[in-house]
Amino acid sequence: MNSASNLLVLGVTGQVGKLVAKHLKRSKTNFSVGSRRKENLKELADQFGASRFIDLDDPRTFDQALKDVTGIFLITGYTVDMLVQSKSLIDAAKRNGVDHIVHLGAFTRDHDAYATVFAWHQMIEAYLRDSGVAWTNLHPNMFMQNWLSLWSMNGGVYSAYTSKAVGFTALEDVAEAAAVILMEGPEKHNGKDYWFSADVLTPHQVAETLTAATGRKFTAAVRKAEGFENDAVQPDSAFEPAYAKGAFELFGQVEDGRMAYIGSVIDDTKKLLGREPLLLRDWAKLHANELLEIAGS
Repeated sequence: MNSASNLLVLGVTGQVGKLVAKHLKRSKTNFSVGSRRKENLKELADQFGASRFIDLDDPRTFDQALKDVTGIFLITGYTVDMLVQSKSLIDAAKRNGVDHIVHLGAFTRDHDAYATVFAWHQMIEAYLRDSGVAWTNLHPNMFMQNWLSLWSMNGGVYSAYTSKAVGFTALEDVAEAAAVILMEGPEKHNGKDYWFSADVLTPHQVAETLTAATGRKFTAAVRKAEGFENDAVQPDSAFEPAYAKGAFELFGQVEDGRMAYIGSVIDDTKKLLGREPLLLRDWAKLHANELLEIAGS
């Protein structure tokens, strides 16, 4: 591990960033967490050890936030703003001598992927590769944690927006791998793309696996891709319109075969962590109580 590292973790109010920060804290790594909400900085510092003010929509905050930082965990929101946010942060990282950027992207195996969010990530990755800053790109497939959301699971019915098999990864695996990559640094991980797609299942196989793991009957309802966009724009939805559009495009292109690679096992968890990745049956047992609570909502 690089004992001289001074890392900055973004996105700690979300699930991935928070888990990355928890792994770094357990490893006693020198790091800070970034937030655009000044009122949260003290609480975050108490929780993780140190915090820095950074507003991804205001590049004027970047130089101070990146002072003495050696590595960044880069994660942005799924809106078109991610393009200018990432570009300006990469520029600031170069300007401030940051050694390494670990970027959380999407499962973009093919260059002819045109689903909105996937294309945005590919553009960010191309800019990062050309920046001169050492880089590592993480490419997770569908997160298993999506089943802990009401939009996906309601009353024991799993809403799927493609009938085809899809690859899944546990957020726990991706976050732990990201922390290890940040700690080991660019000497080992510069110029590397890592993939996380450990378990490929059809909607009905998902339901069968969740049933076996929890003892509660789950069923799958296969809907048209348009259904996601309709559900995502409801008043209580957690998704903003650009993300909903991107997911609609993704599911449609998986269904018609243009993004068939989404249904493939390509996983670097064992290479990075020295253990097998979590399959859905294992992950569902770990989260059985949460799944049962969601199913009963």
